Amino acid sequence: MQALGGGLRPGEVGVVRASAGSGKTALVLQFALDRLLRGEAVLHVAGSGTIDQVRDGYESLLDGVGRPLRPPERSEARLFIERHRIIHATRGVAPDAARVVRVLDQLADVVEFKPVLVVVDGWEPDAEGYAALAALGKARGMAFWCACTPLSAELVGDVVVELVPERSHVALIPRRLRSAVLPPPMRLDAATFTARASDEADRRPATAAEVTVYSGGAAGAEAAFGEAAELAGAREVNYTFTGHVQTRTRGAHPLTEQELQAGDVSLAYVSRRLRRDYAEGVQIRRVLQSLWHQVSSSQVVYVIGAIQEDGTVTGGTGWSVELARMWNKRLWVFDQDKEIWFRWNGEDWVEGKPTLDAATVCGTGTRYLSESGRQAIRELFARSF
Repeated sequence: MQALGGGLRPGEVGVVRASAGSGKTALVLQFALDRLLRGEAVLHVAGSGTIDQVRDGYESLLDGVGRPLRPPERSEARLFIERHRIIHATRGVAPDAARVVRVLDQLADVVEFKPVLVVVDGWEPDAEGYAALAALGKARGMAFWCACTPLSAELVGDVVVELVPERSHVALIPRRLRSAVLPPPMRLDAATFTARASDEADRRPATAAEVTVYSGGAAGAEAAFGEAAELAGAREVNYTFTGHVQTRTRGAHPLTEQELQAGDVSLAYVSRRLRRDYAEGVQIRRVLQSLWHQVSSSQVVYVIGAIQEDGTVTGGTGWSVELARMWNKRLWVFDQDKEIWFRWNGEDWVEGKPTLDAATVCGTGTRYLSESGRQAIRELFARSF
């Protein structure tokens, strides 16, 4: 926030502009999370999705930025956030200044909730809308962040930033600040949307030796990714844990209990996200924790499986897909039923042909690997180098 002139002041309106799937929601969640963890009240008005889905977004982001926290500290942070945040979902109806006023009035009357920041996700204010929000903010001592897919070239807002996805990160480009001099674009981590240092990770690998494949080494797709990596000369890191059966031990990385806890997830949350039930148990939890490490370590995620009608992927592998989508990772799935590679474009699955064009990649998928799936992995490496 300091790079953008500090946090918004009461009466100011900030606008995040980006195409669908570029991470504008994740960025305004980051702004909101910063306020919440300082004990400031936040109202989040969502133009799409349910309250549970918005809450899941906060949970995912907190898991990413809170890796150094011990589990009790993360639980305390979650409770702290819940006490200072209210989510209002408009269920597909574009929010506007009039709706925001009604929600604020109701919250003030019923629960005496008076936020210092209001996030409005899914509405691009025009000049009139901006003036209404600015006046409202000055009168009630609050600021606004709006996240939108731009419909016009007009820049409205005290602070306007644009997000542009790049290879391993997202570029945040300031378009309007209080200062007349705009700073250069910032590089944001695609998982946590926090600033990241410049490095060489965005350069396309010239040889397989410059690539690290993160996986689990289990039978099926993970083992096939490992075999292809070794044959090509790529580095291999296979996360494992006590009780985990690995087919491949090359590059084995046993996860400590503390590392596993860093990737801890609620099985109820996973069930809701994937629309299927997972029985409580230590083993399935550790598998999901391991997948968290695989995806978070990687710039691009490649999965072998089957895409369902609701857009999710079958089996526990589906969790790696959901993590990649939540963290705005580049994501490819080879559908074994259709024998086609699909890329997630932020809104839907589209056909394509991937290459290994990043220094760190995740290769995972089903244990029930078909010959077409195995061939897809071989051709992926052959096509890349």
